[in-house]
Amino acid sequence: MMEKTHSPRTVVIAQWQAIEAFHQALTTPATDLIAPTARHEDVVPLLPGADVIVTGTFTRAMANAADSLRLIQTPGAGVNGIDFAALSKQTTVCNVYGHERGIAEYIFTTMAMLNRDYLGMDRRLRAGDWRDHLGMPLPELQGKTIVIVGLGRIGAETARWARFMEMNVIGVARNPAPGSARTSGIDRIAGIESLRSVLPEADFVALSVPLTPETTGLIGPDELAAMKPNAYLINVARGEVVDEAALYTALRDRTIAGAAIDTWYRYPVDDQPTPPSAYPFHELSNVVMTPHIAGATENTFFYRWATINENLRRLWDGEPLRNPVIRPE
Repeated sequence: MMEKTHSPRTVVIAQWQAIEAFHQALTTPATDLIAPTARHEDVVPLLPGADVIVTGTFTRAMANAADSLRLIQTPGAGVNGIDFAALSKQTTVCNVYGHERGIAEYIFTTMAMLNRDYLGMDRRLRAGDWRDHLGMPLPELQGKTIVIVGLGRIGAETARWARFMEMNVIGVARNPAPGSARTSGIDRIAGIESLRSVLPEADFVALSVPLTPETTGLIGPDELAAMKPNAYLINVARGEVVDEAALYTALRDRTIAGAAIDTWYRYPVDDQPTPPSAYPFHELSNVVMTPHIAGATENTFFYRWATINENLRRLWDGEPLRNPVIRPE
């Protein structure tokens, strides 16, 4: 049982996802302070005396200013923006989920787009190049093999969709339990150390691992070279899970057939136009590019707002919090 938090109760909102709608959705009795951006100069002055901050980024400078912070509530699942080493022992970090169905829908939407070359069809029709109204028979997802790297909530939901589509499903996990493939309905689960050996079997590789020191650069030149030349990569994890230069080169040289990329290497600051990479992915015709929106669905937001509200209520009432994150050692 946590100790009850008494008035005044202050929540600092410094998150980037639909901030006004989120603020309106808050129902807990608290003083809400909205930071116009997540930059230090906008957030740090609001932190003295605050009980909670809702944010995906928390730095040492913020920690130094937060003298009574009880909860860092992230607006999403990822916690790679939190400096855990800077936190006091009284501060708990919690995350939220609810995005797995929307992201699985994104994965299958982009797989179909790539598998049937809808991008190429669209370009040719826009250019007035329509020659054969039937064309070649189009491939289906049924019978294809998907390798899902990371079997958390997103990976498990993706596997469920893949089974419905009658695909062959290979999972890759850090510590697969004996018999876990049978209980999850996945055809086979390999350890992360066996990733390179299963990649040649894949028609599609879906990445859904968190960004950690172990997963940074998980997909590099050797892994991309191990994939079939007609295979596709779908990244809904974090950009840095895939080596940036190696991915661009593999797509440019058609080492792999194509990719859908939702998570990137550069992100906007202060809503300024920002290229997502140092490499010209936008010049490649075999890439679906989206701005980190795979899980940004209405249902995801409603679920997350409800969960954050529930966690704030639990904090005020001294109850155990939902989704506490274990601090890295």
